[in-house]
Amino acid sequence: MTDLRELLRAAAAEGSDAVDLAEDVVVGRIRHRRIRNRRLAVGGVALASAAVIAGTAWAVRPGPDQPPTAGGPSDVPPRIVRSDSEMPGGMEAGLKAMLTVDASGCVRAGSGGSATTLVWPRGYSVRGNSESFEILDGANEVVARSGVLLDIAGGGVGSKDTWTGQDCVGNGPLFLVSYLQPAR
Repeated sequence: MTDLRELLRAAAAEGSDAVDLAEDVVVGRIRHRRIRNRRLAVGGVALASAAVIAGTAWAVRPGPDQPPTAGGPSDVPPRIVRSDSEMPGGMEAGLKAMLTVDASGCVRAGSGGSATTLVWPRGYSVRGNSESFEILDGANEVVARSGVLLDIAGGGVGSKDTWTGQDCVGNGPLFLVSYLQPAR
C-alpha cells in the first residue's frame, strides 16, 4: 500500500488534482477491504468456536443408560429408585421432607448431605424436570410433587440388586416408601 501511495503522490506532485482524489479513493477502498477481511476472519473464528462447543456438548451428552455428568440438574430428567415389590408394608417409621433432585437427576428427600434416597414401590414413576416434577403411582395418579413438604411413611432399608434405578442408590440412607401425604 505504501508503494501505491508514493506513486500517487509523485503523480500528484506533477500537478494533477484528479490523482489526489484517486489516492483518497484507493486508500479508502484498501482500508474498507482490510476492515471487511478482519470482520470476516473474526466471524469465521466465532462460528468455528461455536461449532466446536456444540459438537463437544453433543458428544459428551450421556445416553439413556449412562449416568449424567454433575454439571447441574437443570437439563437432567429426574429418576427414582423402585422396589421389586408393589406395596412394601409393615414399616412404621416416618420422614418429613421435600422432594428434590440432585446433580445426577436422582430424586431424594431433603437436600445436600442430609438427603435420603427414597425407594418407591414397583410401578411408580416420575415425570417433569429437575425444577418441577411429580411422582406417579402404578395407576398414573400423582402422589407427590416437588417443593411440597411431605409426611412419608416407611422405613430404612438396605439396597437390593432387584431394584431399578440402582445408579441413584448412592452411599446415603435409603428409605422404603409405603405411604405419603402432604405434611400437616
